[in-house]
Amino acid sequence: MHTPAGSAASSPASRVDDARWVQLVRGLKDKLPRMQETFVERVRAIPEYSGHAVSGEDLQSAAAKAIELTLDAMAGKEHYPRLLEFATDLGNRRARQGLPAEALISAVRLDFPIIWATLLEISNNDDAALLVHRAEEVWRVVDDYATATHSSYLAARVSMAQEEAGVRQEFISALFGAQGRLPETRDRFAKAFNLKPDVPYAIAAAKGQPAAGLRKVAAAPNRSLSMFLHQAEEYTYLFWQEPRGGGLRGALGAGLSSLPCGLAAADAGLVDLAAAGRIAAALSDLATPEDQEPITIERHWIRLARARMDALGVQLGAGLDVQLAAARPDEMERLRETVSTFLANGSVSATADRLYCHRNTILNRMRRFKELTGIDLMVPVQAARAVVAWA
Repeated sequence: MHTPAGSAASSPASRVDDARWVQLVRGLKDKLPRMQETFVERVRAIPEYSGHAVSGEDLQSAAAKAIELTLDAMAGKEHYPRLLEFATDLGNRRARQGLPAEALISAVRLDFPIIWATLLEISNNDDAALLVHRAEEVWRVVDDYATATHSSYLAARVSMAQEEAGVRQEFISALFGAQGRLPETRDRFAKAFNLKPDVPYAIAAAKGQPAAGLRKVAAAPNRSLSMFLHQAEEYTYLFWQEPRGGGLRGALGAGLSSLPCGLAAADAGLVDLAAAGRIAAALSDLATPEDQEPITIERHWIRLARARMDALGVQLGAGLDVQLAAARPDEMERLRETVSTFLANGSVSATADRLYCHRNTILNRMRRFKELTGIDLMVPVQAARAVVAWA
């Protein structure tokens, strides 16, 4: 950043130039009301300023102060800090008023042509060399003012984003904690983000590489859904209000169709969200390297049931293997093939067609399976045992 340089010693001609320059700057100050009016008129022509982000009173006051401090800085370096202090305040204020950065800088840089045009009006032919000598300095003062304003603006925008993210995360975390059981917590969240607390929500959970996929989905532009991220321990959660009639099928439209994450529904709304999150996390643990879609209760309940039983030490699969060991190895292989195919389609005829054998052959194998294991595959509650055992 440029600061007007002083000189320890100066020639008589230089002192004359300096005195004339101070005289010209004083002349500019006499024209301050007119320059202010011109500035406001030109700024109002910038589309972003024509709205209500910046009031007329604010614009008038800022215009007068900015030009006055710029003129002071042109007259002497001792006034420079006040100009930069004002620039810092202006950048911060305009950022919080929601004014776009491009519009702000376009307005700030109007100072130079307005000041310079007025300077040409009040000067005479004898000032030509002085103006040439001082032109770059005038531009640098305005440029430093613009740079300080822009830097302050950007810093304020970063601060605002951090504040917004912090508030957003505070609201989200409350839903998953003890406060989430309170109706007022859920209502506050819904009102803050223009949502409804009592409509269905979907929630996805993942860890590792799939979690990065969830974060990518959350960061992608999506005008139809408001997505919310939550991190708890090793799991990343992503949840959103379901579109009307969307269900979990609609959730796949959120960009999750090829992501092996856990996916669950909070049908009663935000009150169910934490519980649905636990289900989604449990489902995500069931994902295998071969999975290329979300893991859901509807599609993968068998896998979940098997995992829960294994965790309790209930070894259904091992028990069936022991019972089937009474058959010859080739017979055991045919029984497993027949039973697995039948459990997948529920039809004796379809199983026979699939395995290229007679319908009676399938029935005989199913009877043999019952003899060895006690499981009647025609009885759903018994067949479920084999389904889970071989999941």
